[in-house]
Amino acid sequence: MTGIHVSGVLVHANPECLENVRVQLESAPGVEIQTVTPEGRLVTVIERPTDNELADVFIAMQNTAGVLSASLVYHYSDNEDAAEQEITS
Repeated sequence: MTGIHVSGVLVHANPECLENVRVQLESAPGVEIQTVTPEGRLVTVIERPTDNELADVFIAMQNTAGVLSASLVYHYSDNEDAAEQEITS
């Protein structure tokens, strides 16, 4: 589905790998890091045009070396296709 898909993800990384994890996550498409703690927690936002693209980025985050866990804490979806269909009906 095309539109806007935004998710908030809390990432917990090994503190010894924190800088590498930060660099890797920042290079992922549509990822913004909002907060980083010295203990290895990163508050991130993913924004992608489709739900499949968002899911792919989330899975890549989980599989990043040094990431202990990535938890989806928020998701918003605004489907342009459904809005367009509603207008034309």
